[in-house]
Amino acid sequence: MTDHVSEKDEGEHRGLRRLIYDKNGGGWLGYRGLFAFIFFTPTLGMFAYWITYTGITLGTGMFYLTLIPFMVALPLVALLPGKSGITPKTLGILAILAVVPYSLYDWARVPMNLIFGIPFWDHWFDWGSSILGTTGSNATATGTIFTYEQLTTGLVAHILRGWGLAMAYYILVRKVTLLSAFVFSWLMTIVYWIVFPVWILTDALPPWIWFFVAWESHMVFALGLWVAPKIFQRLYNRSSELNGIGKGGTSRYKRSWKTTLFGILSSQGFGFMVGSAWFGYVVSSQPPSLYPVFGYGKPPPVLIEGFGPFHWAVVGAVIGVIFLYLTLRSRKASSLAKQNQK
Repeated sequence: MTDHVSEKDEGEHRGLRRLIYDKNGGGWLGYRGLFAFIFFTPTLGMFAYWITYTGITLGTGMFYLTLIPFMVALPLVALLPGKSGITPKTLGILAILAVVPYSLYDWARVPMNLIFGIPFWDHWFDWGSSILGTTGSNATATGTIFTYEQLTTGLVAHILRGWGLAMAYYILVRKVTLLSAFVFSWLMTIVYWIVFPVWILTDALPPWIWFFVAWESHMVFALGLWVAPKIFQRLYNRSSELNGIGKGGTSRYKRSWKTTLFGILSSQGFGFMVGSAWFGYVVSSQPPSLYPVFGYGKPPPVLIEGFGPFHWAVVGAVIGVIFLYLTLRSRKASSLAKQNQK
């Protein structure tokens, strides 16, 4: 039994090494990493627009950081080695799958707008006007920024980012799992929590409900990442072509439901820790808003009076550690149970 377990661990290590690097260029340090980065470039163009405080227009950022990389990437497909796992057909399949998580992400924010009054499309006008070149105080004063042209242009830019991030996930992973989908979406949430309040809402502290809505929609995005391949497999029964991961697709990946659940809860705890700590930093480092935001002049207390964000960060850390321990324990127990069955 010991020899068998050690062989399994060695196989897992080989799988991890192959995920990062393999001689056929299919690892993260090869074509997978390169193409994942290319599909991340719509977000990179937005970052250039944000961190320069709109000094670089969104149109300029997306032209140099998105359009040109895409044009360079297209010929690269013809140069891929046959065993890299990435083909034009695979990219086409993933492009269809990536529509599902983005669509669920946007629709998940609609009830939050109706319940809490948090509009998620307001910045689409800003992005559209930046791309179309109608920015400036005069455009805002005359109302030319609030047009369907600006709105739809900003929507397209938003779709490219969400769809591109889903594409990056599908390219990076070899087997789509619920746990990896939630971890990836938590990373997206943390990046959003960090960038948006600091570089965009510089004069308006967002209330805690803003952070909650961002988390909620990204978790629905995670569910979309996980369910889209299953929909494809059921409709077309072509799991061997899915994800460019060879035979089996996602359907043959087995993990104990307890391990998956504990792993997701562990990621939620650590993510809540980072988010709470960051929320506390933003609240303490920025001045109170000069005007009400979402009905508040400053963020309301987080659930309990006198129990600040940094206290919640400690709670998140404890939750993360507890469920991480349960995850590792459940994984070990599941592995031993399989060995005993054999």
